[in-house]
Amino acid sequence: MATIITGGDYVLEMDTGFGDGFTLDDLQQGVLDNIDYVLDGVDQFSEITTQVTAIRAFRGKKNVLDSISPGTMVIQAIDPSRSFDPYNEASVYYDETDDTPGLSPLRQIRLSRNGEYLFKGRVVDFAYDYGTAFTKKVPTVTITCADDLFLLSNTFLSAFTPSEELSSARVTTILNRPEVSYPAATRDIQTGTTTLGAYPISEGTSVAQYLRSISDDAEAGRVYVSRDGDLTFDARLGNTLSGPSVIFKDDGTETAYSGLSIDYSTDQVINRATVERVGGTAQTDSDATSITLYQTQAVSKTGSLLSTDAQALELAEYLLAPTPEPRFSDVQVSFSALTTAERNAVAILEIGDTIEITKSFTSGSPASITEELAIEGLEHSIDPRNGHKMRIY
Repeated sequence: MATIITGGDYVLEMDTGFGDGFTLDDLQQGVLDNIDYVLDGVDQFSEITTQVTAIRAFRGKKNVLDSISPGTMVIQAIDPSRSFDPYNEASVYYDETDDTPGLSPLRQIRLSRNGEYLFKGRVVDFAYDYGTAFTKKVPTVTITCADDLFLLSNTFLSAFTPSEELSSARVTTILNRPEVSYPAATRDIQTGTTTLGAYPISEGTSVAQYLRSISDDAEAGRVYVSRDGDLTFDARLGNTLSGPSVIFKDDGTETAYSGLSIDYSTDQVINRATVERVGGTAQTDSDATSITLYQTQAVSKTGSLLSTDAQALELAEYLLAPTPEPRFSDVQVSFSALTTAERNAVAILEIGDTIEITKSFTSGSPASITEELAIEGLEHSIDPRNGHKMRIY
């Protein structure tokens, strides 16, 4: 599946994790100019693209009010030579030195297109199906992967009390803790807009959960792993967006899309917002007119890490959305309908990027609607039959 018609050149690589895996003339283990290929036992990646039949990858969230969970990638592959089989000691991936399978859980994995990464993460599960001699079925494997938010979900803090500091500084403090030691080279921390209090952190607190409490309940920003593997912290989104990275239109003048959905529901309405910081007094903002029209649609955040009640009130005011407004919620794109330049631009879209979408109509008024929106989630579907499709939330 290295080349998909109208899609691009795709490379799926997995870290076999040992240094004696080079096999002369082997299609996977015998190429010395492979990206980052090394023979010292560290990050030895082997390409497994040709055995893959389908890839589905998702990062971010589908609803703006949701929390971001670890990104996931699910790979379907055929395995006629049993190279993925952990019981096969003759596999090119088997580590004879340690007598262990090379393709074991938590090995690094990465997917790229035309040299640009679409997903970086780790293997969390292999589901192997041998088939039967009766059906003569070729063995298949389903490889489930997650980005490094998964690791942070399973990393826990020792009890300590941080200093009062900016939200972004607190993220750095957590990542620098000895029980975390998150690599500095794979961080992208934007300067925060809020100050967090010096509140004690309990023994055994989940690192990922604590980071979410910073982003969701204090900063109102984002914490996620980017497509190229950087742990990213975005500060609170203001009233203005950056210029659009891609402009989508349905009239043939810009990047084409194959589907467009809208969201117009009471789920959008928040007419009463309450934020209570640790040790503080609950701060509430509400809209009486909206409550009369739509009944009370409330959100409440308790135990916020914000350092002052004034900041808690600012967050409550920020969260208030008293009037439902229709908006485009997701756009679907098929690479087969795009030019090469358009594919290249769409493929590398990232969470937090701005896109512009125009919908034209043949009846009614107005004749078209244009919205600029921030990306909250990205979904890739890639296979030889249907090519590459994306759904952007």
